[in-house]
Amino acid sequence: MIKRIDMILADRPKQASHTTFEIVDDQAVIINLNTGSYVALNETGSFLWERLDGQTALADIADALARAYEIDPTITRPDVLALARELLAEGMISL
Repeated sequence: MIKRIDMILADRPKQASHTTFEIVDDQAVIINLNTGSYVALNETGSFLWERLDGQTALADIADALARAYEIDPTITRPDVLALARELLAEGMISL
């Protein structure tokens, strides 16, 4: 099986099973239990994290973020994709 190292907005990633997280004051701290590395996310990053269920496309998450914060999806889509790619590279999400 080939492991993908990139994503597109149509992908439906999920939180990796070897991660744990806690959200405090709308900010998530995610820990990769395999490596001990962690990522701290701001409010909008936490919005993304909470929706990574393996069923929802990144484009849909970006659109929901745009609606929630009343901004244009052309702004949220590249940001959501960039963060998802970072989380994939850190091993914190999977496809």
